Amino acid sequence: MRQLNAIVRREVGAFFHSSMAPVLLGGFLVLVGLLFTKLMISYSDLSTGAMESARSGNYVNLAEGIFRPLVSTMLMLVVLLMPSLTMRLFSPEYRSGRYNLLASWPVPDYVWVVGKWFSALLCASVMLLGTMVFFASVWFFGQPEPGPLVTVFTGLILLASCLVAWGTLASVAFTHQILAYFVSLVFFMLLFMVQLLERILPGIVGQLAAEFSLMIHFERFSRGLLDSRDIAFFVLMTVVPLTAATALLASRRLPARRRTGQWLPPMLTLVLAVVLYSVVQFVPATWDLTGNKRYSLAPQTVKILKNLPDDLEAIEEADKVMVYAFYQRHDPAYDLTEVLLKSCRQQTRSFQYEMLDPETELELVRQYGVMVSRTIVVEVGQRAAAILQPEESGLINAVYRLVKGKRPVIGYLLGHGEHRLDSGEMAGYSAMHSVLLDQGYDIRPLMLSETGGIPAACDVVIVAGPRTEPSPLERAALDNHLARGKALLTLFDPPTPEGWVQWLDQYRVHLSGDVIITSTGEGTVSRMVQVTEGYGNHEISSPLQGVPTLFPFAQPLQIVDDENTGIKGALLLVSNEVSWAEKDPGTRFSGRPGFDQGVDAPGPLPLALVLETPAVSEESKPGRMVVVGNSEFMNNSMLNRDGNRDLMLNILGWLAREEGLIELRGRDPLSQPVILTTNQKNLVQWGAVVLWPLFVVSLSVGVMVRHRRRTEEKS
Repeated sequence: MRQLNAIVRREVGAFFHSSMAPVLLGGFLVLVGLLFTKLMISYSDLSTGAMESARSGNYVNLAEGIFRPLVSTMLMLVVLLMPSLTMRLFSPEYRSGRYNLLASWPVPDYVWVVGKWFSALLCASVMLLGTMVFFASVWFFGQPEPGPLVTVFTGLILLASCLVAWGTLASVAFTHQILAYFVSLVFFMLLFMVQLLERILPGIVGQLAAEFSLMIHFERFSRGLLDSRDIAFFVLMTVVPLTAATALLASRRLPARRRTGQWLPPMLTLVLAVVLYSVVQFVPATWDLTGNKRYSLAPQTVKILKNLPDDLEAIEEADKVMVYAFYQRHDPAYDLTEVLLKSCRQQTRSFQYEMLDPETELELVRQYGVMVSRTIVVEVGQRAAAILQPEESGLINAVYRLVKGKRPVIGYLLGHGEHRLDSGEMAGYSAMHSVLLDQGYDIRPLMLSETGGIPAACDVVIVAGPRTEPSPLERAALDNHLARGKALLTLFDPPTPEGWVQWLDQYRVHLSGDVIITSTGEGTVSRMVQVTEGYGNHEISSPLQGVPTLFPFAQPLQIVDDENTGIKGALLLVSNEVSWAEKDPGTRFSGRPGFDQGVDAPGPLPLALVLETPAVSEESKPGRMVVVGNSEFMNNSMLNRDGNRDLMLNILGWLAREEGLIELRGRDPLSQPVILTTNQKNLVQWGAVVLWPLFVVSLSVGVMVRHRRRTEEKS
């Protein structure tokens, strides 16, 4: 151990006591700083656009928008700079003649190899950790997820370890530094771009080429994933060249006829590495460290896939779900789609898939009517559906719809000032409309004043924030809809028109028109109700325990006691204990409200209820209704916040009697807008490009000058 420590200290000191350290560190940090500045300013501009637009899916995420592109460029810089660290490990020893002296020392060859490799890895780690300031500074402007940062630097250290090991081998093999540098650089670039050969080489040969790609194995680290296959790849790609370098170094001191035996350990190591990597491929383990687990299969996806065998037994024409993904091999979305489908396949044997090139699989393209690339065809028996570039939730819902053979019809009530489905404004419902279409629902506008009744094909009717009175005919149509065993989702904001209040009273629910106020501490109050623990014991809300849902300007619901109606009810959502129902009309919607003892009802207060009306006959089903004292939680500005979307879809799943869909769904990237002022942009530019690199270079130069002065004093 003392020998290893002495070698590491000698090599690290040689690096930092030379002019190479300030040149490499300064150049590397300036280049990364320039890119970081560009990314931060561009991200700020994107955040401004996202905040001004209320469109669904208009996300800006710090990990996706800054960390990943910054690391991708750093990866190329690391590939270019690592040979300059490794070329000086052994090659100068040969040229100067010092190797003969070193070979006479009682130090094993593997200690020399490991010591020099570790010293170069420490120098590389200093370079990489120097960029930590750029990543850490993001916390000054926003709140990024810590998980992707951990995986990024874990991947960078493993990558540097692998490259340094191969560079060490090249330095052992060649006596000229320039030759060692050039061979290392060419080999590193080959590992960097080898996945491009997959498009050219046929079958398994192309797949093997892709397995050696640094980009492919590093890509999951950059997304916030720790995968056992990637960790095993970099570790094994470090051990193999170090073993070969040890054998090559030992063989230099032996006659040619005795050198063959030195290569037995490297060959055995290579065989063992192939076996271990193959085992890891069959039993992979992945840890998703993103803030919302967006790269893991959602609980809803796992639930549906686990139930596929039971569902498919009822289908006579098929025994599996077959998915055909039509993607061009060079398409950037190809790999992400294949990862998603492979993850689904690992859940059940009833799910099969094929990745097909639309330019070569012309017969299948004609058979399924594929018009554009990035089309996925889901086939179950004789039923098939084509969907364009679906996300995880859209894909699994297509599978569910085809297995069940049913597409629920949702009627959206109009004519009373409800939220518009075609409105992209913050208060509009266009985001909700798009989500329901993606989930496979058939959405139809419903004007009861024109139709006179609700069509029998309609499974669920949504009444979203009406602002005018209903007619007696419309109220009767809704009552008849429930009597047929169908369902209603009613969302009422305060103040609610009296006609709707009276209609709801007959179902044992009263709307007071009050506004729920919550205390946020330190004397401040809010009209935004956040539910985190206040979920009732119902299958709709059970998956949401601990997931916040938000409701602006909500009104409490009052349960009317009347046991003779036969209506069954249950609490779905309640506000917290530090809330109350504000009755003062002067402070309900504006101003500073305060709790009036004996006047305002204290929390917790019912915010949403689940009702079931009695069946009218033995053949019919009970009617279902969910009442929520708020409609704004589904608008464009609120739908994709926290658990609001999952709550809405769980409610509709229960109302449409599709309990198999009730779960947490695949997540979109966390939206983390960061808007920089002019002064902050200037601070980023000067700090990242000038101040921090200059500070690091100054430290490095100071270490070098101090060492030289000490050397001169000793001499």
